[in-house]
Amino acid sequence: MLFRSRGLKLINKKISCVKWAAVGALLSVSSLLHAGDEVPSTVTEQLQRLVPTNIPTEVKQTPVPGLYMARFGTTILYLSADGRYLIDGEMLDLQQRKNLTDAVVSSARVEILDGLDESELVVYSPKQTIRTLTIFTDIDCPYCVRLHEERQVLLDAGVKLRYLLYPRAGINSPSYDKAVNVWCAEDRAAAMTLAKSGMQPDDKACETPIVSQIQLAKSFGLKGTPHIVIDNGEVIGGYMPAKNLLQKLGL
Repeated sequence: MLFRSRGLKLINKKISCVKWAAVGALLSVSSLLHAGDEVPSTVTEQLQRLVPTNIPTEVKQTPVPGLYMARFGTTILYLSADGRYLIDGEMLDLQQRKNLTDAVVSSARVEILDGLDESELVVYSPKQTIRTLTIFTDIDCPYCVRLHEERQVLLDAGVKLRYLLYPRAGINSPSYDKAVNVWCAEDRAAAMTLAKSGMQPDDKACETPIVSQIQLAKSFGLKGTPHIVIDNGEVIGGYMPAKNLLQKLGL
């Protein structure tokens, strides 16, 4: 570990969850900057020293003179132009009454979720999609089960449901085994519904994206399930009744 400070170690731990978003060690930080951006070498060099194993998704000037934002997936850091000061927190525009950090993170979530291959998700599609919810779910989570039981209300209103599997008990747990059985089933949606009703899908074995979905969940700061991400990047951290979800979606 590069840092001795506890705070900086925590930052490294946060960023380590977004390795899946890194382009690779062969790229330099400067190669990810947009054409025309003028980011001081002190900033890019400091980032390479601070986080040598991860490539920032984006580095750019903030509205505050001399302060730069570095984004690693959905993790945001701020660095002074001279590379001396590092800020791990939120930036608020008091005049516009806007959380600038939240806006960037929401946009990043949308970018990441839009890039997911739906063939690697468990998807329930309405006849006509108006809005989309992406949900990190645990088959054994009671509130996940409750939300799933209300899925038809959402589907009838034009809401597509996209599930990613997040067995909270971890790999090699009974919950993980159930997730594998669902993923490897011929009809994943039917197997998911069966599993959430308390039945056991047939034991299956195949290659799954579950570990990468767990990593993605951690990079999103998931603390519990269901973890619902709206198609505008906003997060609902927990169960919300279907009728309330529809109100939030404007449906």
